[in-house]
Amino acid sequence: MNKTIHFLEAVSEHSGRLVSWLVLLLVLLTLSVAIPRYLLSNEWFLSLNLLSLDWAGIRSSYSQYVNAMNDGIQYMHAIIFMFGLSYAMKAGDHVRIDILYRNMPPERQAWVNIIGMILLFYPTFIFIFIMSQGYVFNAWGILESSSRPGGLPWLYALKTLLLIMPVMMILQGTATLLKNIQILKNKEAA
Repeated sequence: MNKTIHFLEAVSEHSGRLVSWLVLLLVLLTLSVAIPRYLLSNEWFLSLNLLSLDWAGIRSSYSQYVNAMNDGIQYMHAIIFMFGLSYAMKAGDHVRIDILYRNMPPERQAWVNIIGMILLFYPTFIFIFIMSQGYVFNAWGILESSSRPGGLPWLYALKTLLLIMPVMMILQGTATLLKNIQILKNKEAA
């Protein structure tokens, strides 16, 4: 059981570490959109004629790529969120309303976790997976792209995260379920 738990948690761990680097890229891309937007729309800044550059040409060039950069920001945000969910669950950084839970002994916490997983967690993510299939397959069928002029063309690939995320959550949820079963077994053995 320990090997299974370790394997399932490794999926969440590696995906979380991998997408954590996207956060830095997301910040840099956001800055590369925001700063020029404010500078190139500020008439006072443009009147300074710094470095004798063709600011009108720079503004025109920027406007050609701004939609693709905005799509890139949205895509990265979605990737970070969808892949980061299972990592947050593994790390215990997810939201938990634990008014009563935190004062319970570990065995009772394990029972609450097991019942919650079976009654709420699994049905929720299985529902998301099933309901997203048609949406994702339709997007792939037409190779859906951004509706913005000059936007990124891979919207269909991004929508695939709606199938990957619940699978990753179910894998991590299974690791959590097995850990809680181990807590109960260890209590019985003691």
